[in-house]
Amino acid sequence: MDRPKYLNDWEKYKDDLKVWRRFWALWELRRKWKWADSFYQEAHRIEENTEDIVEPKCWTLFPGPGYMRLCLWIALLKSVHEGITVGLDSYDTPDSEKVDISEVLPRVPKNITKFPYIKLSGFKDFRNAIFHCQWSPTLSKFKLDSDTTNEIESLHKKIGEWLDKEFKNSYNEFKQKYDVPDTWVFTPDGKEFMPETFY
Repeated sequence: MDRPKYLNDWEKYKDDLKVWRRFWALWELRRKWKWADSFYQEAHRIEENTEDIVEPKCWTLFPGPGYMRLCLWIALLKSVHEGITVGLDSYDTPDSEKVDISEVLPRVPKNITKFPYIKLSGFKDFRNAIFHCQWSPTLSKFKLDSDTTNEIESLHKKIGEWLDKEFKNSYNEFKQKYDVPDTWVFTPDGKEFMPETFY
């Protein structure tokens, strides 16, 4: 009997939570983490051979491109974190069709389950302020300091390591069950094939 195809219709296999849905969930989360990582890399500056995250104290109307990258990095990372800890269902998914993310993803390590605390408001509000235009500039109300930024940087790296490891594990299980080309996401010797696919 032929194995099911790797790019068959989502609806057909979406109830396969531990292989089909897990693989595609990790694909989506890993892709968005790479987006966040791109802004994270850009938010760094090299200073006498040491990497420092751009100082977040410049909360003005005219902070510059480094500040923009810092904000986009954190906002994207917050979305990835919510995907891992809260879920991937769209806001308009009926409750009867929602799937608890813990039934799909492998066990999430404790060291990535909490997003750092931000003074005066939550990072969900921060993310919304980044991606939604409002009547007046709102970012000045968020008290982001260097200690918080360093905590976010640490979380960013831990999430990336976890996603890379679990995505590779998921890919191997997916390939056993579904008919996948020999070279698709990874080559037969385990190297990532066309990593630019995830941008």
